[in-house]
Amino acid sequence: MRVRGSLAPLPGILIGALGGAIYWLAVQLWPSSVAVMVSMAATALLTTEFRASSATRLDLMSRVLCFLIKYSALMALSAAKLPFPVPPNVPLALIMLCGYGASFALLVFTMATRPQESTPKIGHGALTLALLIGFAPAALLGVPGLVGLAAAIVASMTFIAFLRYRKISGTEDTLDLTQLITETCFYLGALASWRYV
Repeated sequence: MRVRGSLAPLPGILIGALGGAIYWLAVQLWPSSVAVMVSMAATALLTTEFRASSATRLDLMSRVLCFLIKYSALMALSAAKLPFPVPPNVPLALIMLCGYGASFALLVFTMATRPQESTPKIGHGALTLALLIGFAPAALLGVPGLVGLAAAIVASMTFIAFLRYRKISGTEDTLDLTQLITETCFYLGALASWRYV
C-alpha cells in the first residue's frame, strides 16, 4: 500500500465507503455475516491486507488474527444504531468509512515518525491536514466514534513505540500491518462504548 502526503486518508475513506457500499448491497441478498465477509474481502484486495510475499510466519499470523478480530467486531457492530435516523444497514457502512479514514490518517502519522533518513519527511502542515481529513468522519458516530478514534490512536502510538524499541524499519509490510491494527482497534473501541450510549 503506497500512500503519501496530506491527502492519504482520502483513499482510506474511499475504500471504507466502497466497503460500506459493498456491505449494503450484499446484505440485500445474504445475512449480515456473509455480507461483512464479502465487503472485507473486497477491501482486503484494495489494501493488500493478505499480501504475504515477504511476511514471516508471525507477521502472517498477526494479520490473520487481526483480520478475524476485525470480522467479529464488524459483525457485532452490524446491529449498531446511529445518533441520527438512517436507513437499515447504513450504520455499519458509515462505521467502516470512519475506521478506514482514521487508520489511513494514522498510517500517514506512522510514516511521518519514521527515523530513516532516506525517506522523504511529511511536513507538519501536510500531517495536520491528513489527520483532520481522516479523523473528521468519526465525529459523525458520536461517542463511539470518538472512543474508537482514541483506541486507534493509542494502538498507533503503541505500535510506533514497539517499532522503535525493536529497531524495526517502517517497511511497506510494516505499514500495511499498522493500518490493519489501527483500523481493527477503531472498531473494537467503538464496539466497547456502543452499549453505554
